[in-house]
Amino acid sequence: MKDCFNIIQQDIIYPLDQYLAGSMEEKEIEWWKWKNAVYEVRHESETGFYAVREALLPYYRRYLMGDMDFFHNGNSETTARNALREALEKEGRYAGRLFNDIDIVKCAENWAERLMPDNHEPGFFFMLLKTIVSRDYSPDWDAIYEDLRKKLANAQNYGNFKTHEMYCLLMGLTMIERTNLPREKKNDLFSLMHRHWQFIKYMYSVLIHYIIGLKVDNFAAVANSVCKKSSYPFMQWFYKAFNENFDALCPDGLIDTFTGKSVREQALVHKKKMEHIIKSNKPSPVLDELFGILFPKVINDVMKQSRPKTYEELELAVDDLTHRYNKVLGQLTNAVKDVESDKISAEDLTAAFLRFPTDLALSFFGSVSTLLAQNPTWLKYSPLIQQQILAKREEAMTVSVAGDYVVNKNVENEVGHVAAGAMGIVAN
Repeated sequence: MKDCFNIIQQDIIYPLDQYLAGSMEEKEIEWWKWKNAVYEVRHESETGFYAVREALLPYYRRYLMGDMDFFHNGNSETTARNALREALEKEGRYAGRLFNDIDIVKCAENWAERLMPDNHEPGFFFMLLKTIVSRDYSPDWDAIYEDLRKKLANAQNYGNFKTHEMYCLLMGLTMIERTNLPREKKNDLFSLMHRHWQFIKYMYSVLIHYIIGLKVDNFAAVANSVCKKSSYPFMQWFYKAFNENFDALCPDGLIDTFTGKSVREQALVHKKKMEHIIKSNKPSPVLDELFGILFPKVINDVMKQSRPKTYEELELAVDDLTHRYNKVLGQLTNAVKDVESDKISAEDLTAAFLRFPTDLALSFFGSVSTLLAQNPTWLKYSPLIQQQILAKREEAMTVSVAGDYVVNKNVENEVGHVAAGAMGIVAN
């Protein structure tokens, strides 16, 4: 086993120490040899496997904690970090427990400091977190949640755009980990969060009223940034959050320091563009489950009436209303024939029209008049029916406008839930 420990010291630890100390550049180390040494010792015996873990554990911990030595050349070098992360990935099923005692919120803060100078994306931190959580990393997620919730609630009072981005990243992981989903599903959701992090950053920004991960100084700029093609399938989410927080994010009088224009006026232009994007693109369900976990207060309404409907949805709605309108129109024309055959009275026919809101009743009256222009029964009673509808409208205008828009149910001869939007649709 002596050779095993010599290999660990000479071929694994020594080059890593030299790199972290700044005595060797990343490109000077033959990392493929480093990886081979790790592999060979691990597979020699169980003793070798745990000897490598013990030797590398301090480096794993330093990396997770954002040790500056891993960033002394900024974020341009990635081979060393990849090599260490790949070694961690092969540490076994329960290796995540080795990090339970580390303050993960402090880790996020340290990583923010390392990434802030060039606003680098937190991809490596994402991958490190996924590596340990998939190996039974099990800190007190409830305590972490409370800590992050307090920090994000005070985002406007302290911190910076990158620190709060890392808080949000960690909050997203925490929300996923606090569910009762199986481990594999949690891993998939966190990977999904990683893939769509750019868009999710926009969501967090509007919900905490603090711009995270972006070097812009107002929410009109955020709204402009989100209007790019990759966001189109999910725009309904951002539109919902942005619209509900609009007054706080874009108050009157706020001026864009770059353009000298009103932030609110610029944001309104971008809102219009969002509405067009939503109407022109079919929404994707890819993020629905994830957003139901990350943003539970938004999920209930965002896919419903609170967002602009797509053109496809509008067409379906119009088709549905047209079908309902034509069904009622057919019932009314049949009712005229029933008056003709003495099955119902003229008063019953008039009452059928009067059950509708007046504008809708007039629309039905006009359609029946077109269809039964030569029908003697209709010609006989239609002037009185029209007079009664107009009288109802006049009464409503002078007594109670609101009462005019109540649509009553009728067992089979009416469609009580026909919307006022059906007004003006003429049967073919």
